[in-house]
Amino acid sequence: MNLPRLFSAFAAILIFASTALSASEEGKCIPVKKLEEKNLAFKGGEKLVFTLHYKWGIVNADVAQATLKVDTTILNGNKVFHASLTGKTQKFYEKFFRVKEELDSWFTRDGMKPMKFTRFAKEGKYTCTNLYSYDHTPGNEHISASLSNSRKGEFSATLPLDKCTYDIPLMYYVLRNVDATKLKEGADYPMTFAVDDDVYTLHFRYLGKENKRVLDVGTVRCLKFSFEVVSGEVFSGESDLFGWFSDDDNRIPVWFSAPLKVGQVQGRLHSWSELKNPFSSIVE
Repeated sequence: MNLPRLFSAFAAILIFASTALSASEEGKCIPVKKLEEKNLAFKGGEKLVFTLHYKWGIVNADVAQATLKVDTTILNGNKVFHASLTGKTQKFYEKFFRVKEELDSWFTRDGMKPMKFTRFAKEGKYTCTNLYSYDHTPGNEHISASLSNSRKGEFSATLPLDKCTYDIPLMYYVLRNVDATKLKEGADYPMTFAVDDDVYTLHFRYLGKENKRVLDVGTVRCLKFSFEVVSGEVFSGESDLFGWFSDDDNRIPVWFSAPLKVGQVQGRLHSWSELKNPFSSIVE
């Protein structure tokens, strides 16, 4: 059982919808509502907890938990949101592999521009600490990355930045503000984001509306997306990753499913607090 891959998969499902949709079929970013703080689908103080479930052979169990929360703060004199995504194996499975993952994002309250992104990971004996700073100076837009891990030591990189580039936690919050009336069912939307010392492009597709049964939550009206993944260390490449977001003013991710190189990971919403709007998409 490769538990670190569960958190990579969870991060990816959040990525597919909100991140750097560098260009759609018309060369534009994913259509979103006006990104002013008063119009956003979330508010400071919101907290979502997810259960990660792993299936492979006789293994069919909840093995880890991930928490996504957002608060308001000040960064370099600017009013920003601070979003954090953390993952940790359940105590029983720490006997086999101990994993801790922390992703932190700082972005402007109006416009949701990325300002700073950090990643800390401890997976067995492997550790990494990455810092990304986003420079939006016209004509000199770029990402400065300061990276360190137990395999390569310390190194740095300068990465491209466009108006539709975000970071992993931020992508999720941008997707929650998508203008569904402008999404084309079945159309592909490419997106870019920085991880380690490179920038990646992924594609997601809006598949329409669907009701999804979620354990301990109920049946939820959802917007369904698929996420085209490429075969590599994490994913098998044999099937798309799927995500379901609540079809209400919160647009909460309630379920995802992804094929791994070995087995399959599923994630489901476990608990929530301080939502900005009523969770009105629960139908039973």
